[in-house]
Formats: sequence, C-alpha cells, structure tokens
Amino acid sequence: MKNMILLDIETLDFDVESGIYEVALLVVENNKIIESIHIAEVEDESLIHLGMGNGYSDISEDPKKIEQFRSVIDTYNYPVIAHNVAFDRKFLVHYGWLNEDYECYDSIRAIKYSNPYLFSYSLGYLANFFNVETELSHIALDDVKVLYEVIMKANPTNWVPLYKISPRKFKQLVETTVSVEGQSSIFENKTIVFTGASQFPRALMKEIVSKCSAKVTSSVSPKTDLLICGENPGSKLVKARELGVEVETDEWFIDAVSKELDLDTATMTHHKTGFKEETKPQFTIVPELNGKSVNIALLPIKIQSKLEDILINNMNVSKVNKSSNGYKVDLIIHADNGEYVLLEKAKELEVDTMPLSKFNQMILN
Repeated sequence: MKNMILLDIETLDFDVESGIYEVALLVVENNKIIESIHIAEVEDESLIHLGMGNGYSDISEDPKKIEQFRSVIDTYNYPVIAHNVAFDRKFLVHYGWLNEDYECYDSIRAIKYSNPYLFSYSLGYLANFFNVETELSHIALDDVKVLYEVIMKANPTNWVPLYKISPRKFKQLVETTVSVEGQSSIFENKTIVFTGASQFPRALMKEIVSKCSAKVTSSVSPKTDLLICGENPGSKLVKARELGVEVETDEWFIDAVSKELDLDTATMTHHKTGFKEETKPQFTIVPELNGKSVNIALLPIKIQSKLEDILINNMNVSKVNKSSNGYKVDLIIHADNGEYVLLEKAKELEVDTMPLSKFNQMILN
C-alpha cells in the first residue's frame, strides 16, 4: 500500500470514557511522507515526556480539533492504518472524529502475514527487530513515525480491511460460525478469557470460541493465550500484562473471526498467505549456542515456552535456565524493554546478554 494515512492516538485508559489526548497523522503518498499533523492541546509541558497523553488536555469533543482531523481525512481520502487499528478506531468513531464506514487497516495483521515467526508484534519489538532508529516514546507523533519506518522495512503486501459489524448483525456472525463448526482453525487449541463490558453478548462470543476449536476460562493464568477486553477490563488486564498474555479488543475479536468466514455465503475464506496456515519455520542454526547454557527468566512466560523448545530442539543448547538468580550461564536472552537486576549482575560477571528481538533476527536469517 503506497498511499495511506498512518494514525496514532494517546488515551489514558482502555475505555473510551477516558478520552482522547493526542492524535498524530502521517499522510503517505508513494511511500513518502508528504504531511505530518499533530493534534493536541498542551496542558502541562513538564509532563509531556512521560508519554501516554500526559501533559495534554482531553480533546475528545473539541470541535476545532475534530474539524482539523476530518479536514485531513477528507482532503486525501486514503485508508487509515494504525497499530491495532480496532482500538484507535473505537475512540475516533465514538467521539465523531471518524465515520463508521471509513476504510481502516491494521498494521499488526499485515505484518504478521508477511513475518509470521516473530515472538511479538508490539510496535516497540518490531522497531527493534527491523533496526528502526527512531525512539518509541508513547508520544503520538513520535510513535506514528516509528510505525512508518516499521512498515517501510517490513514491507507487508497482504492488507486486509478491518471488518465492522453492528451488534444487530452480530447474531449472523454467530450463526455462520456454528454452520462451519470444526472447520475454523483461527483459535485452535487456544485458551481465551473475556473481560469488561461489551456491546456484543458475552455468551454468544464464548459460543463462537467453542466452535473455533478453543476454550474459554474465567481467569487469566500462564496458560491463557488471549485476553479479549471490553470496557472497564479491570484486574484481568493487569494480570495479562504481567504474564505477557496477548491482549485484544472485542472489535479485534469480531474482525479476526469474520476474516475467516464469508458472512454472505457461510463458507470458509482462507488467506493462503496468512500466518494461521503457516508451514513449520526453518530456523537458522546458531553454532555459537551449541552446548551452551541459556537463561530466559527475563521473558514473559508465554514466550519462555516457545523459546525453550527452539533452543533445545533447534539450537542444541545444553541447558535452559528460568531462574531470576541464574546468572551462571553462557547467555541471557531478555525482553527488549525494562531494566533488570540480573542483567546488571551479568555485566559484572561478563556474561553475554541479548534482547529477544536480536535473537529473533539471528534465527530467521
């Protein structure tokens, strides 16, 4: 996609009631940025460096700001792209910034299609994986520039528009899912938890999950694969973030299911280039790891299990250590973000360390 409007917003919370504090737009033509727009109202400049909308006023219902946004959208009329666009779109549609039927695309989905074997698809992780120099700051204009660089380097070619469904038509989605029970693999063998208030009946969403070869549990644990959030997600969201569980919105869930089902004909629509039909990855062997011991304690639990399998079965390491005190090893692979005591100890002992994104690069080369 050569012509697009890249978008990032900053909010104070997961719920639309928390408001919009920053909106950043990059207008891209023929893969070149032709216009950069930052829509915000400074309230306390000393707090802006904290990111996440801090230091700015709530502009959710500011008519001048909305008019400024819509002027850009109307002038170019290019598709809107954001990282987890269902989240951004939810806020923008709710407050009247964006029309319900405006064409939107999710960069996460597109990058997954072209790069199916990454350990994470967070914007920060992708920036590190693709060696983007611009720093991710959680300030809207900075982050949308990072997104632009990631897209240019990832070069995704399979863009699927966001599917939109009204609660009134939601029953049709459920009925379609039931009619193809056992054929859908989108959530196969996954454990899913729902939380927060939703405009879509939770009982029917859980029914969809069961027909898609997955199971629903009531609480978040290390075995949880996916947390689907509505409004006011509460402690389950906090727990999921602590455990490194993938977190998505209700809108994302509906979009993901509908992409696999043709609602008009009730037949399956497969994306041959999609990550859910991937073949087994061929990892590049790293000879330097042969017979070595590796510590992976500084990674989310969900990633630890995947990485342990690769290290033992593909890299032939002698031992995988998961202890936070396990510094007597040859290498420590750690999460890209965060400061850890274990890494400080490793530095003192001259133990090699490597962020997960760099290891991901090595085994995919």
